[in-house]
Amino acid sequence: MRGDNFNNNCDGCITSKTNVEGLDTNFGRIFAIMEDQNKIIGDTHKLMENVIDSLKSKEIYCFRDWINKFFNQVEQRYDAPNDDLRGWKKLIGAFDQKTSLGKVDFRNKDKEYISSLKSTLDKVQMSIDDFEKLYKMKEESNSEFHDQAKTLAEAESRLKMIQFPDQMKEYEESLKKLFEALKIWYSESE
Repeated sequence: MRGDNFNNNCDGCITSKTNVEGLDTNFGRIFAIMEDQNKIIGDTHKLMENVIDSLKSKEIYCFRDWINKFFNQVEQRYDAPNDDLRGWKKLIGAFDQKTSLGKVDFRNKDKEYISSLKSTLDKVQMSIDDFEKLYKMKEESNSEFHDQAKTLAEAESRLKMIQFPDQMKEYEESLKKLFEALKIWYSESE
């Protein structure tokens, strides 16, 4: 009888040991699931922050129509150097080239156009820096809604990565030529 109790106790110990080992295995699985869940929650939180930032940016970018109206008013009042009929286009081209190439300063040949803009802006207590920020904001707004490439190099790189659908393949070569033309013109005017 004593042997039977011993065997029953041993069987109970083995069963308990198996149950404890099972609990350990289950705990490990639960812990791994919780770690995965925490990672997912963290990733979701980061994604939500990005979405919120993007929505805030889009809200700010709604002012691009007002920037266009402001630019139209500046253009009407802008006195181009030497009564240059293409002065406004040259001025905007200077800002375009500076931002597209990521330059810090304007080219020397653009300085007189920038100086004329300064005279126009001084009348309404604005600076070249203010104008440039508005120009960049307008460009960023366009990028946000259209292409997201901020420099010529980024746009060209992005073009190389795009797989054109069949109905749009006809545009691929023309776009490549567009970037080559801009590189030529930008390098000529430096």
